[in-house]
Order: sequence, then C-alpha cells, then structure tokens
Amino acid sequence: MSVQESGAFLPQYPPPVERYRMRSRPLGICLIIDCIGNASEVLQDTFSSLGFKVQCFLGLPVDDMVRVLRQVASSSQHRGHDSFVCVLVSRGDSHRVFGVDPAQAVLPLERVRTMFTGDACPALVGKPKLFFIQSYVVSEAQPGASSFLEVDGPALTSVESMEPWPLPHTLHQEADVLWSQCMAQACLLEQPGASPSLYLQGLCQQLLQDRTCPLLDLHVELNRRVYEWNSLAPAQQRYRLCLQHTLRKTLVLAST
Repeated sequence: MSVQESGAFLPQYPPPVERYRMRSRPLGICLIIDCIGNASEVLQDTFSSLGFKVQCFLGLPVDDMVRVLRQVASSSQHRGHDSFVCVLVSRGDSHRVFGVDPAQAVLPLERVRTMFTGDACPALVGKPKLFFIQSYVVSEAQPGASSFLEVDGPALTSVESMEPWPLPHTLHQEADVLWSQCMAQACLLEQPGASPSLYLQGLCQQLLQDRTCPLLDLHVELNRRVYEWNSLAPAQQRYRLCLQHTLRKTLVLAST
C-alpha cells in the first residue's frame, strides 16, 4: 500500500542566523581616547588580540579629540575593513565628555556618533560600529557638571529609550551601531591606587574569554557582573550601564 508523502513529519530546522562579516585583517580600526590614563594598556592588548588595528591617544583636549575623530572617520582604510570600534574614557556625563582642557570645553557624545553615520562615513555603511564609553561623572559643584546622578536602573536596550536617536525614516543612516556607556562617579579616581573601571575590566575579560560568543550576549553577562557589584558596593562606588543598538545581525568579534 502506497503512503502519500507529507512534510508534516519532516524535521523543522531554524533558519541560519545571519551574521556580520568579520573576516578582514585587520578587522577594523579601534580608536581609543583615554583622558584618564588608567585603562589604555588593557584596552590596547584586548583589541589588538581580537585583530583590530589600535590607535590610542592619551590626555587630549577637546579640540584634539575632535581632530582625531574626524581623521579616523574620513580614513580610506575603512573600505577594506569589516568593522569599527571607538573607546572613550573621560570625565563627563551621559551626554558629553570633557578633555584635559583647563577651561569648560566639552564634546557632545551625539557629535561623536554622527561622525560615523552612513551619510558622514559611507565606507562603514552596513558594517558594525561599536562605541564603548566610560564616563566619570563630576559632582554638580564642579565646572561642566550635569544633573546626571540618578538612582541605579536597568540597562537600556531600546533605540527609542534615550534622546537623541533617529526617527524611523532616517534609521538607515543610524543602522549597525552598538552604543555601550558606563557612568561612575569621578570620586572613584581620587581613591589611592585607583584601578581601571570595573566596566572596562569586565568588558576586556569577556571579549577575550568568550570571543566566539555574540557580543550582545557578552553584554548581558557584563550587566550581571556590574549589577552584582552594585548590590554590595556603597552608593559612591556603583556603576550605571546604558546599552543602545541598531544592529541588524548577530555580531561575533571573531573570524566568521
């Protein structure tokens, strides 16, 4: 007796996960601007190990920060690379960073991001652009301070959850961006033997230990570690993480 064929009992496999291409050598430029001076070495070692071409600058005033960012954004090298990383470590707040200027010069973080959007940097269109920012928040009594200080809250994962971000009709210019920012109080830098940021240390450890794991999954683990620290630390030593992204594919910082 013949049996009619049917696909009802055939195994159903999920579609393959689409990943960003990460095959170029180097994977891309990793720009590090460290105006604090206690994290550059571990950052350089980490991103060099991952296959990035690291460019590191220490203790820049705001004008020089802008100049360096513009030079990197306009680099023709991006055409042969699969990604871009920018790491900023400085005093500041959730919306801006300070250089080492004695005056009250500030660099809005929105300006940093827009330097690498699709219209400003066509060579990076369709490629992941990763920003990792450690901001040490100054007290309200100090020059350039803001009213940032808030009660700790959960990490932000929605593109619409913080201003300024694009409207839907301009999203294509803002696609493929991961924006990870950590804020801590600047008094941490005044402690004897101040160590690098817990956030940056954890980020580097995660990237090196689990480099074949999707980056967003690594950030979930990083969130866990930071908030575990916060549950035991006094208020002045806590960290606050914010994550926003417009990634369209899975991103693994290893050759694929």
